[in-house]
Amino acid sequence: MINQIIKNCEDEEIQFLNEIQPFGYLIGIHKNSHQIEFYSQNIDELFQISAENVLNQDINQLYNFELDFDEVLNLDQGEFCRTHLKINSKTYHLTSYHFDELIYLELEELIILENRLAYYNFSEQILYSKSIDATWDRLISSIKKLINYDRVMLYKFLEDGSGVVIAEEIDNGLDSYLGLRFPEFDIPKQARQLYLEKKSRLVADVNSNRISLIATNHQKINLMYSSVRALSPIHLQYLRNANCAASFSISIVINEKLWGIVACQNSEPKFIPNQVRLQTELLTRQARLTYVNFKATERLKFQNYFNETAIKLKENLLTEENLQQSMNNNLKEVLNLTKANGIALVNFDDVFVEGETPDKHEILRIKEWAFKRNSARLFTSNTFYLDYGQELNLSPNSAGVMFCFLNQTYEHFIIWFKKEQVQTLNWAGEPNKIKHVEIVDGDEILSFSPRTSFKIWQENIKNKSFIWLDKEKYVAKEVIKLIIETLHLQSFKIHSLYEQLKEINDELDSFSYTVSHDLRTPLSVMKLNCQMIQRTLEHDEIKSDRLKSVIDEIDRMTQMMQDLLALSKAKKSEIVLSIIETKPIIEKIVHDVLLYYKTNDTQVVIEEVHNVLGDKTMFYEVFLNIIGNAIKYSSQAEHPIIKIWSELNEEEVIFKVKDNGIGIKQEDYNKMFKLFSRMSNTGNISGNGVGLSIAHRMMDRMNGGISFESKVGEGTTFILTFKKI
Repeated sequence: MINQIIKNCEDEEIQFLNEIQPFGYLIGIHKNSHQIEFYSQNIDELFQISAENVLNQDINQLYNFELDFDEVLNLDQGEFCRTHLKINSKTYHLTSYHFDELIYLELEELIILENRLAYYNFSEQILYSKSIDATWDRLISSIKKLINYDRVMLYKFLEDGSGVVIAEEIDNGLDSYLGLRFPEFDIPKQARQLYLEKKSRLVADVNSNRISLIATNHQKINLMYSSVRALSPIHLQYLRNANCAASFSISIVINEKLWGIVACQNSEPKFIPNQVRLQTELLTRQARLTYVNFKATERLKFQNYFNETAIKLKENLLTEENLQQSMNNNLKEVLNLTKANGIALVNFDDVFVEGETPDKHEILRIKEWAFKRNSARLFTSNTFYLDYGQELNLSPNSAGVMFCFLNQTYEHFIIWFKKEQVQTLNWAGEPNKIKHVEIVDGDEILSFSPRTSFKIWQENIKNKSFIWLDKEKYVAKEVIKLIIETLHLQSFKIHSLYEQLKEINDELDSFSYTVSHDLRTPLSVMKLNCQMIQRTLEHDEIKSDRLKSVIDEIDRMTQMMQDLLALSKAKKSEIVLSIIETKPIIEKIVHDVLLYYKTNDTQVVIEEVHNVLGDKTMFYEVFLNIIGNAIKYSSQAEHPIIKIWSELNEEEVIFKVKDNGIGIKQEDYNKMFKLFSRMSNTGNISGNGVGLSIAHRMMDRMNGGISFESKVGEGTTFILTFKKI
């Protein structure tokens, strides 16, 4: 069996190669003892001494650098102390800094150029640039004139890690890289990290000899901040493949992220003096600040526009009674704040759209997918169609999505869409690593080498949308905050209205209780008087019938008063939960109701019923209403039959009362338990629409439930749930 060992440039510790380039010298001393911990092998050229015995010497025994070491140690990491000194009649540029436990002393021969006027002119031109593009063009032009390399280009990093050349100056005869892309692996992760820490890097000659570092105990020396550090052999090969004999680069860092690189290439070896390298760094910083100022101005303009739109949107949201209608009316304004193609607002299963969007069913499928992922934060993707198109049966209009739920119950959902954008990308060479396989001692050594071609290679991109910009994500988050704030305010309003209605309802209950209670006696007196008068009119049939209708109305009013009183008691009376023996109570109710309605042909079958935990009085009232309704509304059937039984589950006793009466129309379902509501098919069957309201309220008080199943012409089944004993 062959074991596979993978060697990749991403694994290379490029800051620990323990080698420098021959144009410089490097010494490392301990920050406390000042003893030499390492040195470059070429210092014998500098001090004309034998280097073998240098380690562990005090630095002053080698040379008196006249440095204030406390000043160096007070520098922040990545800061440098620079000065000039003369050694053996030659003047050198000395850069000193500290890292970990070491102080680094870095020397280069001092070369002074009389180019300060040109440098100041370049700086001024960059400072007064009229646009972002002009800023970068002037930077590239200025650096090209300062270092006189064949190619100077600005390489900007993209969201996916690749880079694109956005500005360039080249000598005649060279192929242009302007607009071409470079793959992410051209600059591996550890190299990008170094660019964040050390802002410039020079390779004066890709084929020059490398100078080793001699260190105590052969320790690895971190050369992260070194200007003379030798570069990775892999990178040097990359430069040779690109026909470069010298390279110089300056990083551009914005908001602590590597934004881009000024990359300079020359076909011949070429050293850049320290003075000029510092000038290019300063010009790059100047350009970066100018760019940041332009972007800040753009952001300010956009922020002002967004704030104006947001204020109008908030006003509209708060003045409209209906949030979803308000959002629907303002979707266009929200869409215009982004470069999205369409937007949709989902309220439960209602979908409101603006712009180019998929159909309603596709939007609801995406919402369901987001719900299953429990996606509470803003989700963005420009490859949604590519990643989930088959699974969710998506259209190209869903190539890119940005969405979020607007509440914790996942009822409200907002989503932006970007449709598929077919693109042709031009790469500087095919963006693939070159793979090499070698068998060594039974192991398969898999290694990768740099690309050898930089000729234009085209890639066709399908099934993706344009990426979601930071500005668009900001807009989405702020709009979502605004909607959530509106939902909270409306929720507060609803709660306040609920409390007011509750108070009014309590007052009405008290009023109905008082009226119902107080009217019973006058109604009884009226009925008694009417009956006494009726006896005197036995021979006057017309007057007697009229008086009978008055008595019937008094009975109807009395029954209504009793029902209202029962309804009020159902809310106000104390609940006493106890074990109820249900069968004898149900049997008595059936007997009494059959006598009341004077029906002899109605069959009531009481099957197995279980005891429950509840309030005895309320249990009686509930079943009196339910059984009474069942007998009353099935009385017109050819063979009326009522069945009563109960079932058990783990926590509940479920009673069912089934009749074969007239049934309930579907359009009446929502009125079933409303006060004074009667079904549309009851005809001449008497009733006041209070009984089921009483039953519903009492079941609520007993922490039970009431529901029904019904079919017109076949009957109704009421389902009552009680706590299990």
